Amino acid sequence: MILVLDQVGLELNGRSILKDVTLKLALGQHLAIMGPNGAGKSSLLGLITGDLEVTSGCLTVFGKSPSAFQPLERAQRISALSQSSELRFPFTVEEVIGLGRYPFQAKAASTARIVREVMDALQLNGFAQRSMLSLSGGERQRVHLARAVAQIWSSPVPALLLLDEPFAALDIAHQVGVRRLLAQVLAAHPVSIVSVVHDLGQATQGYDQVCLLTEQGDQLAFGAPSAVLTPNHLSELYGITISEMHYADGTPAGFGAAPAAP
Repeated sequence: MILVLDQVGLELNGRSILKDVTLKLALGQHLAIMGPNGAGKSSLLGLITGDLEVTSGCLTVFGKSPSAFQPLERAQRISALSQSSELRFPFTVEEVIGLGRYPFQAKAASTARIVREVMDALQLNGFAQRSMLSLSGGERQRVHLARAVAQIWSSPVPALLLLDEPFAALDIAHQVGVRRLLAQVLAAHPVSIVSVVHDLGQATQGYDQVCLLTEQGDQLAFGAPSAVLTPNHLSELYGITISEMHYADGTPAGFGAAPAAP
């Protein structure tokens, strides 16, 4: 298993953030972490990267604790896109994506090839020489995603890609493009992905496992999307009535909240 959590808990400044989180992720799988604001989703990613320390239970990545990795090995095997990636220097798009290859000290030709391949996949070629300061929020999001993907692209050993709200600020066309890219990454490279997501309308698409975290940081459910993403679970999770939607031909179309009573 690439990632194993067994009864994991986290406390910060005397406050319980996560309690008894248990899950497993195999190579090539995509895990969605879902829950209301303040559920501890980003903190869970912090535990996986080793930026935060587990308070109780056991968490292993590639068979060992995140704290057991040397910094260089961690950077070569675990890549993360944070919820907010601020960059206030006039680096070009190409330069920022190239930062993802820094841990590998590869030849310039190899780095350039990977940067080009990732830019192709995210349709960023036309932005290559533009300053990051000139881009819109959605464009910057795609560049930072490309930097994270470049870090695990062509990995010779199993790697882990952690994405905190990868679809934030993206229009529907670019959301489709990102989903296509992530499917390509999983198919072509020895990678597993963990994504924090909020979009219930797309929640059943592209994920092998789903973990639901409550506002109190408890694990409500973990498993295959068909078993976890049910109207009952989601209504309990968000405290409102949520129903499954269908297209005209009867196929599932995601979930939606019932209109509030007048």
